[in-house]
Parts: sequence; structure tokens; C-alpha cells
Amino acid sequence: MKKSLVLIMLVVALVATAAFGFMACNKQGYTIGVQAGTTGEYYVKGDADWDFAGFANVSCAPYNNGGLAVQAMKNGTVNAVIIDEAPAKALAARIEGIKVIDVKLTEEEYAYGVDKAQDSLLTAINGILASSEFAAKKAEIMNAYFGDGTPTPVTAATSADGSKAAQQLVVATNAEFAPFEYKDGDKFAGVDMEIAAYIANTLGLELVILDMEFDAVVTSVGKNYVDIAMAGLTVNETRKESVNFTTSYYNASQMLVVLANDTTFDGLTTVEEIEAKIKTL
Repeated sequence: MKKSLVLIMLVVALVATAAFGFMACNKQGYTIGVQAGTTGEYYVKGDADWDFAGFANVSCAPYNNGGLAVQAMKNGTVNAVIIDEAPAKALAARIEGIKVIDVKLTEEEYAYGVDKAQDSLLTAINGILASSEFAAKKAEIMNAYFGDGTPTPVTAATSADGSKAAQQLVVATNAEFAPFEYKDGDKFAGVDMEIAAYIANTLGLELVILDMEFDAVVTSVGKNYVDIAMAGLTVNETRKESVNFTTSYYNASQMLVVLANDTTFDGLTTVEEIEAKIKTL
């Protein structure tokens, strides 16, 4: 009998501890999901580079990709999601029961992160990005993903060969960020992946694409033969410590995603209104 009583008391204690831990992690009551390591996470938590304090009154829940964050919201684990505009709208088009609050919370520039030891590669890629030929190709690619064009999935090697380092362009990405990078069967697709194929072809190099967690994309550059990071990367000072950025090729922003029946942000049309509302949650 004593044994049973001790066991019951232990179970009760464990349940109480778990409940307390859950409340401690969610003491603010409102949780926003983000993709780990992205500008969305910096926005919610605050970032010194932007001189932005973030939102101390809400909890931030990082996920490996935006799709997992949205699923967590649908399951009731988080209340809302903040991710980049294009992926947010792509998810809303694919997943029922969610909507995007059409207010741009940030202004960002996407660029590619090149190995700091490869100045000649940076110069070559910037030359390509500035060319009239690329402008025409970029317009075609953008139309494929944001208009009525047809995407062209990219075939690439998925492992780098050190003996052929001078003949390969090794790209680090996170293929969980449609419409910029994602998998289409055994091929890669997305704006960045088609641009990667164009750059490699222009330079006469074999394209290698390494798919990895987003947190590892920038820090992998310059290691294991990785030449460049192409993953919908916002330029910021922290990332500049690891890579040299190319010229910008896309203007981006963060947006709020909520359940379709969530009226919390209805009628709000400015960043100031959205941020003020978040601070009251």
C-alpha cells in the first residue's frame, strides 16, 4: 500500500511539474510560430541590427520550416505565424483554413551569400546579376512562380566532389521555402534554384545543390566545398560575418498568417496597427 501511495504521489508531482513547465514556457498566453533562423524569428524576438525590440509579451516558437509552423497553428499549438510574404501566400494557397494579413511588416532585401575566400566568384556572379540577359531570364523565372508561366525543375548533383571543386558550383539551400526553393520529386524547383542553374550554366560549372536545415545554410559556406548560399536570404549584419553578399535580386517582407476564422487583425491596415495589436495580446 505504501508503495502504491508513493507511486501515486510521484505521478502527481510529475504532472504538476510538467504543467508548471508548460505554463512557464507559455506564460504570456499568445504564441507566434516562425521558421527558425529567419527574419521572422528576429522580428518576434527583437534584433539589434534593426534596433527593433520585438514583442516581449508573446512567446516565439521556432520550427524547421513555415509549413510546420502553420500546421502547429492549425493544431492549436501556436496562435499565429510570421514568415516571408511569398512563402506565406504559397502556404495559404495550398493549405485550407488559413489566411494572410496583407500588411508588410518589414522591408528586406534578398541576396546570395558567397564564400569570403572567393572574391572572383562574387565579382562574376554580380556581373551576371547586373546583365541584361539575366534581367530577361529573371523576368521569365519570376513569371513562372508569381505569374502564369511554368516552372522548370532543376537537375543537380547532391554531393560535392573535392577533386572537381574548380568545376563545380556548390550551393547550400533549404528546400522548404516555396516558391524560392523546394523539392519537385528528385529535382529542385523555385526562384533561387532556377537562378542557381542559370548562374552555373553561365559560368560553365556543374551545379551541386546541398539541401540542409536553414540554420546551417549560411554557416556552411566556405566549408566542405560549399561556394554559395541561396535560400531566400535577407541581408543582415550577422550573416555578413560568414559570407559576402551579392547585389540584391528581390525585395521581401514579413507577413502575419492566422486561421481563416481569426478576426484578431481584421480591419488593421498598417504596420503600426498590427504591432500595436500584437503588444496587447
